Amino acid sequence: MWLINAHTWKLEEVWSEEVKTYAILSHRWQEEEVSFKDMQNITMASKKQGFSKIKNSCDLALRDGYDYVWVDTCCINKESSAELSEAINSMFRWYKSAAICYAYLSDVDINNFNGTSVEDQLQQSQWFTRGWTLQELLAPNDVVFYDCTWLALGTKRTLSKVIQRRTRIHEQALHGEPLETYSIAQRMSWASQRVTTRSEDIAYCLLGIFDVNMPILYGEGTKAFLRLQEEIIKQSDDHSIFAWPIDDREQTGLLADNPAAFASCQDVRVLNSRGGHSSYAITNRGIWCDFVATPFVVDTYLVRLDCTADELQSWKGTVFAPLHLGMFLRRLDDDDQYARVRISGQTFVRTDAIYWVHNRKLAIPGKSIETIDSIQVNIRQKILGVHTKLQKTRFNGFRLSFDETTLQSISHGSSISVDGGAWDPVDMTMEFKPASYNHMGTLGLYRLRGSIADLKIGFDLWYNPLCLVQAKSMFGDEEYAMACGRRSRDLEIVKPAWSFLNMMAFNVDGWSQSNDLGYVADVDGNPGFWALKGDRLDGLRAQRLFKRYSSPFSYSGKDGASIAIEREETEDSLIWVVYLDCNTLSED
Repeated sequence: MWLINAHTWKLEEVWSEEVKTYAILSHRWQEEEVSFKDMQNITMASKKQGFSKIKNSCDLALRDGYDYVWVDTCCINKESSAELSEAINSMFRWYKSAAICYAYLSDVDINNFNGTSVEDQLQQSQWFTRGWTLQELLAPNDVVFYDCTWLALGTKRTLSKVIQRRTRIHEQALHGEPLETYSIAQRMSWASQRVTTRSEDIAYCLLGIFDVNMPILYGEGTKAFLRLQEEIIKQSDDHSIFAWPIDDREQTGLLADNPAAFASCQDVRVLNSRGGHSSYAITNRGIWCDFVATPFVVDTYLVRLDCTADELQSWKGTVFAPLHLGMFLRRLDDDDQYARVRISGQTFVRTDAIYWVHNRKLAIPGKSIETIDSIQVNIRQKILGVHTKLQKTRFNGFRLSFDETTLQSISHGSSISVDGGAWDPVDMTMEFKPASYNHMGTLGLYRLRGSIADLKIGFDLWYNPLCLVQAKSMFGDEEYAMACGRRSRDLEIVKPAWSFLNMMAFNVDGWSQSNDLGYVADVDGNPGFWALKGDRLDGLRAQRLFKRYSSPFSYSGKDGASIAIEREETEDSLIWVVYLDCNTLSED
């Protein structure tokens, strides 16, 4: 790197920003700026328009007692890619180490008001819109602003309120509070309204703001900002880097395309946790994350981010924890792959931190629900292949479709209820409320002829469809038993213990730990019930569920009752449909 000797205007090479005391210039590049090559001939350099900024900076430095000045246009040999890379990676340090920074606002003239105040002119200055000037404002301890005639306007401390209103940078940061005090999302929001001439520079100008380094690769375009976020992730567990709202159906990854995505994140703060934040890492299958989560609607999970947009609240001396942000992730066909989605137009919901941490519960305003400890997910920045179903609305429940005989019987002698949801007799749908994964819809068939006493339908934690069937036991010489086996394959006959109708809740937590997809199994805590578990993509199909006996060891030869749960797709939604055929079991 090089410094300008304020006495001679000649460049002198230095190897560290700590070798000499110097002043530094901050400005917007304009026409005829003086380059490193130009400075080899001062006579020729002085004929360029940009030389006046160098001369006036040197005059101010000598007045303030400094012998050297650093100006970005001419103190970097940009013909050397190695020197350019070193300069960009170390530029924040050079501004931070400067004794004073002169911020030259070429579009402000305090002698030409035109009916506007100095404050208004400051707020309209293009200097506050440039990407590189963000670090030039924040890094130096002392920044003095000058108008186009080099008249002093004030310092960043005396003008901090004006600057805060213009830039939305927190005022304490302008007074020297360490930048790491602020979340990643907050610091990104400071750059959200800034632009750079080259697309890569919107990432490179933020290296010092986040105290990271990376190779400079002009030509990579917007990938530079993705690389910046990846470098930040390598050394930070601040979840606020994911707290930007998505507004595009194509934005399915965790990383933003540019700082503008964080425009609304100036109040997003990190929430500290005694147990540490959920971990994440970059892999060849995307960003791997271990999130505390809860099932929300079909295929979709609400995951907790350890950050908040709320302030601490107190009431009668009691301080209440702020609400965590919860983000929606949708599971793809590959079991370990997820993508960001919006639910009802929302990217995030506010969740109760106390319930998350202490009770393993999630509180959405007006609702408290169970959560699972964590889910491990991989999220690619861009989804591989075609996923036309990703953005389709998921109906959070089932539509029932019965054979005509069963349908007529149900309409006269059955009872239908939905725990944690609603039954629509017109559309024949059972719909669960969001985050009601531990509930089931119940179809009571106990009074009907046939072998099925009770049918329960729901989902496990991973949205595999579940069907619980209770066989009817007769007070005569007939009993019904479940055929236990894999889908579409008859195995041995297993006769369950008889019990009265049992409405106990089904423990989906325990069942979700089983990998026996397609098996029929007895249900702990629900004597007399048999559980059929389907697959979240392929559904469930079971035939000849029951065998009818005239005595404990005498099979009557009559069997039937088929249940299928299949996924149907419309133009804009997905819904699970339950097909039930009890016709053959209605015979005497």
